Amino acid sequence: MKKKIILFILLVLMLSACSSKTMISEEVVFEGEGKLWNVKYYFNPEQYDEKKVNWVQLYYKGSELTEADLVNIEIELEGRDGVITGNLGDMETKIEGDRISFLVGTVNGNTYQEDDYKITITFKNERDVIKLEL
Repeated sequence: MKKKIILFILLVLMLSACSSKTMISEEVVFEGEGKLWNVKYYFNPEQYDEKKVNWVQLYYKGSELTEADLVNIEIELEGRDGVITGNLGDMETKIEGDRISFLVGTVNGNTYQEDDYKITITFKNERDVIKLEL
């Protein structure tokens, strides 16, 4: 009987160790590269706790972007717990040459180092699907 109890305790400990995730405690960057875009999602837990937002930066591999281009760019940011969709023309953005920065909330209730994201960017009838990882 004692052996069964010890075996059960060891099994529970091993299973709980396998499923543990590391909570993000300082700013990190999830990033990825597609055929038309490079993307960085900056997650800062202090900023999120305070303002409920973080930044995404898109780098376009084509020609320089203008403010007029923003209304033609649709994004879909997918995480473990949900999806954020929108048109960059409707968002708070900052454009510098080939780089667009914009604010987003988080799509996960909690953010872990093991998380990954998928962003879909549609621009000029072309769609780029990019996996974002640490």
